[in-house]
Amino acid sequence: MGSKHISLIQRLQAPDRPKKSSGYSGPRVAVIYGFMARQLMQRHLLHYLRSRGLSDVTMYGHLHSVDSISDDLQAVSSEGRSLVILGYSQGGFQAVKVARELERRGVAVALLVSIAAGGLGRVFPGRWGFDPRTVPTNVDVCLNFFSKGDLLGCDRRHQMNEAVGSRASQRVENHMFHAHEGVSHIDLVRCYPENEIKPAVRTHVIERIMTELGGLKGSGAQPGAQADSPAFCRPTT
Repeated sequence: MGSKHISLIQRLQAPDRPKKSSGYSGPRVAVIYGFMARQLMQRHLLHYLRSRGLSDVTMYGHLHSVDSISDDLQAVSSEGRSLVILGYSQGGFQAVKVARELERRGVAVALLVSIAAGGLGRVFPGRWGFDPRTVPTNVDVCLNFFSKGDLLGCDRRHQMNEAVGSRASQRVENHMFHAHEGVSHIDLVRCYPENEIKPAVRTHVIERIMTELGGLKGSGAQPGAQADSPAFCRPTT
């Protein structure tokens, strides 16, 4: 793909930035969507996060520059604010790349969330040979979600889906949905309408993420009820 085409694609993937909010001291959150998933993320996770009191959430595309996203996040790290990276599908690969770039810069990431980053996503040229499962050392907590019923974002070999920590003090959680639960690629990030959200997704994805965000300094996030740890949650160190 030529540089002109890449430049055009990146312009079409212009970040969706929040309105200015003075005095906000909560986390800066980068949400990175996957291939053809811009509207899906805008209507669901992006809207949901902003509606729950998170005033500094910016959405990027999976082809957006790693350096540019890293610059945006690093800009507030000196203020003592937490950094959060959430990636879906192809965006999950990019989220790990951003975390690794911040690791290179010596910048800490409070929370890394990876959703359905695998499967057919690995055939994309920019992902060939890339390891999206080893969590960078600068990440404090990693939540990794995948569904065996997801034909797009789940690897056939179970072990290839699991995130792995790189230091003893890291907390890494792998949340798996079994095939019989019928959780699809889109179901994993669906937040609206209420009656179409899979109950297991509400409890073990949406509420799990919000609980983690709610624990960050100055977040202002409205966490969901704390759920019991699900059987498919296997913390990894």
